Amino acid sequence: MQILMRLLLTVTLWLPGTVAAETGPARGAALAHTCVTCHGPEGRSQGAIPPLTTLSSADITTALQAFRAETRPSTVMHRIAKGLDDADITAVATYFATLPRR
Repeated sequence: MQILMRLLLTVTLWLPGTVAAETGPARGAALAHTCVTCHGPEGRSQGAIPPLTTLSSADITTALQAFRAETRPSTVMHRIAKGLDDADITAVATYFATLPRR
């Protein structure tokens, strides 16, 4: 579990720097690769972790901002959200909101 958390944190902190020049859907898709480990391919988790494709862009934005501020309980998401700025959060939320609902 500790290895997984280190990997997620490393990827989260590395990705924003590598996609800073990207905008819109490409940026959201690039940042969303961090979410796959826990939330499943394209955010469609089949396990205990909630799927992201069932949430609206506003719900994802609110959740990520709360994780970043540490006002919403979490085990790993606080660390991941700390590496996201407002533009990153908007890009990720928009990306998941555009995926087909299943």
